[in-house]
Amino acid sequence: MPLKPAIDPEQWILDSPNDLISLTKWQRTVNLLAKLFDAPAGFLVQHTSSGYQVAIASEQQTNPYNAGMVVEPEANIFCRKIVETRQSLYVANATIDPCWDSNPEVHKDGFRSYLGVPVFWPNGKAFGTFCVLDYRETNYDDTYFELIEQLRDILEADLSLLELYLQMQKLAVTDPLTELNNRRGFSSLAQQRILLAKRMGSRLGVFYLDIDKFKQINDTHGHAVGDNVLIDMAKAMRHCVRSSDVIGRMGGDEFVALVLIEQDSDFEAIATRFTEQFAQYSESDLPLYTVTIGYADVDLTMEVENILALADQDMYQHKTP
Repeated sequence: MPLKPAIDPEQWILDSPNDLISLTKWQRTVNLLAKLFDAPAGFLVQHTSSGYQVAIASEQQTNPYNAGMVVEPEANIFCRKIVETRQSLYVANATIDPCWDSNPEVHKDGFRSYLGVPVFWPNGKAFGTFCVLDYRETNYDDTYFELIEQLRDILEADLSLLELYLQMQKLAVTDPLTELNNRRGFSSLAQQRILLAKRMGSRLGVFYLDIDKFKQINDTHGHAVGDNVLIDMAKAMRHCVRSSDVIGRMGGDEFVALVLIEQDSDFEAIATRFTEQFAQYSESDLPLYTVTIGYADVDLTMEVENILALADQDMYQHKTP
């Protein structure tokens, strides 16, 4: 099962800086664009469902827009046209084209000329635009189009590098079949959750879950069906826990959950919720399966592996031969 993109295309780049993207380099690229075009303004604009944000603005007194400025998604701006069509756009003189009469860049800020190219995330989704604007009518030839596309490629290369790096990070801590945390990912998050519980004075419980007779499911129905059972169980587990809880697949048919506990009765209540959810959530075309559950009260001074061992031991005490 392919992993989802590591980058959230709905998150502003300016709100989630990453060491792999040099905003300083991007700034130099946008400044160079404006300089080579002898234009008063150049931009890298990001698009999300929230609108269009100026991620980078050329550093000139003639530029009326600063980085961080957001334009509403329905505004009749040049960048919107590019994002919707996924095509480059050149407008030599917007004042003679009625379709731009409601464009605030034209009737409010006085821009006449626009040249922009689309910028894409590695997965093909539109990131936004790389563009240059001028208060004068322009007459750009093919050389200018080649130039802006070459500079755009520099920005897209950075986005590809970031996606690749984050994807590799995700692969290191994520089980590719179920998309739950793998052992490494669970241990890392569990350590953080335990530290938080210490500071907050809260109580945690750990649950160890094992699918009964899973080898028999694989032998009888095939490994593809067995994989679907594992995916089904992961989906059910997600429905049983809070967003602050930590769940993971340890390998094979073994799963774990680190959850907030408020009183002793919560252990049985949560175990029952897991059992009922598996029965309810299981897909109709999958073989019926049951799960053995063990749990332990978390000693916040213990290492994660030792905590898991206690819950594992409790699970095997309940396991039917």
